[in-house]
Amino acid sequence: MKRFLLCTVFATVCAASGAQDRVGAYAAQLRTAEPRTGARIEVSNDAEVATGLRLVVPNGQTVGYRICIFFDNKQNGRSLANEALESFRNRFPEIPGEVVYDNPTFKTMVGYCVDMNEASMLLGRVREFFSNAVIRTETLSIAQLRQSPVLTGMQERADSVEMPAERILLTE
Repeated sequence: MKRFLLCTVFATVCAASGAQDRVGAYAAQLRTAEPRTGARIEVSNDAEVATGLRLVVPNGQTVGYRICIFFDNKQNGRSLANEALESFRNRFPEIPGEVVYDNPTFKTMVGYCVDMNEASMLLGRVREFFSNAVIRTETLSIAQLRQSPVLTGMQERADSVEMPAERILLTE
């Protein structure tokens, strides 16, 4: 038991340090002056970054949140789930969604949220039309989280130079 615990702690420390190294290398790249203009980006991270790095697993996945607007395990569950998705897309075309089959249940999952605050805001909007909607914690890839309306908005604002440069790191 002690050996297992020691191995688990060691693996966790190695994974966290690897993520920190990747961010450190990326931050160093940002600090390098751009050849044409001489512009450079100053990156400053707060304590929450270290906490976030511990949540990111090495294969590019992390904990995120989605909204489940429909679930059913009846014989016509697939068609009902697809109807719910179509209804959702008509009301919220900017938010991604999909029907997921998790034996024996069909679920309609929408949104890719980075944190619980974003998921709560989305749930508030969705519950107006889907009263049984709930927040689900899921393992999501970084590519999926880039579809988040919050991160997409951050990138657009960063591209228009209204956003401080250190926030760009969240979308890379």
